[in-house]
Amino acid sequence: MSLRYNIGLLVLRVSVSAIMIIVHGLPKLLNPSPFIQHIAKEGIAMPLVSGYLAISAETVFPLLIIAGLFTRISAFIAAVNMFIAAFVLHIMINGDPFAKWEKALLYMIIFAALAITGPGEWNVKKLFSGTVADAGS
Repeated sequence: MSLRYNIGLLVLRVSVSAIMIIVHGLPKLLNPSPFIQHIAKEGIAMPLVSGYLAISAETVFPLLIIAGLFTRISAFIAAVNMFIAAFVLHIMINGDPFAKWEKALLYMIIFAALAITGPGEWNVKKLFSGTVADAGS
């Protein structure tokens, strides 16, 4: 893989995942009750379990994506979470206009792309194995 490709994947992985964690995941993780009550009110099945699964998809799995560990499965889980947010919660349940579910759709597309591409050559595993220096060749 080229140097530009690896830099691009690194920037995409770190920036999108960090924004997901900071803007969406941490507020829910630090105070989960309002989010869980909201999804219970919306009729989502098993709101406590569903709520904590969504919270982990917005915190734990993006952390793994940032590190480049289990990136494909973590990105797939994050993409599925955003699919549910966009298409089930925003469209089917709330009937929201596009402006309300656009962000979830963009996150879904980006995480789906990362699930397909993987982390690239620059990740924690390669850092500790000493092969990152060869990533640009």
